[in-house]
Amino acid sequence: MRHAKPPTGRPHRVAELLRERLALILLHKCADPRLKELTLTEVEMSPDLKQARVFYVARETVDQGQVRIALDKALGFIKQEVAREHILRVMPEFIFLPDTGLERAAQLERLFQEAKEKSEPQGS
Repeated sequence: MRHAKPPTGRPHRVAELLRERLALILLHKCADPRLKELTLTEVEMSPDLKQARVFYVARETVDQGQVRIALDKALGFIKQEVAREHILRVMPEFIFLPDTGLERAAQLERLFQEAKEKSEPQGS
């Protein structure tokens, strides 16, 4: 669980703005085709706006290790593009993390479906 209560205030507004800008940078400005296969699901900012945790989901056909390498390689370029946009006075430290929430939700749905099938009578 990432946050206990709904986020509000400046860190939340900055996080949403960064998510939009980062998605545009990855889609239109990065030359690496591996980065075009990402969907940014959420950005969490620290209260002091010095750290941004960027959660992403890659398509199933893409090697997760290669995506991680591509993100590490493009980090300097991404920071440069964000700085060029003049969003923040201080550049946050970006931490890219795979978002496992969707996988967990699908796994729970499968478990619930299996439990439901086992609890139903075996004949009609």
